[in-house]
Amino acid sequence: MVSIPDPVAKMIQSPDSHKILATVSPDGKPHAIVCASLSMVGHDTILVAEVFMHRTCEYLKTNPNVEILVWQGKNAYSLKAATTGRLVEGEAFDKMYAAMDRFNLTTVAVWEFKVLEIWDESASSSAGEQVA
Repeated sequence: MVSIPDPVAKMIQSPDSHKILATVSPDGKPHAIVCASLSMVGHDTILVAEVFMHRTCEYLKTNPNVEILVWQGKNAYSLKAATTGRLVEGEAFDKMYAAMDRFNLTTVAVWEFKVLEIWDESASSSAGEQVA
């Protein structure tokens, strides 16, 4: 696991950034979804609300590895992560449920991911460099 640096954490927590979660199907095909619910807990853990994530959830059952892309303007980061669980109760679930309920969306569960690597994907000379 790696610690998420402050610039990456700020982007994850910003409502103005864009967030994509990518999984892989059992037959090796990529699958990406918009993931506005993306949030952090601690310095190495990402949480995602399960809302209309039918294929994504199926794919996570067979392959725990994901890639998360966050960007804002020309700045972007790729986070390689692996799921460590699916929460259906507890404090993290309750917070996510309340956050999504404000948008009239029902959280079925909360997926937890540990960050393994972070890469700079910005439109700059640092593109392709490993951040953590």
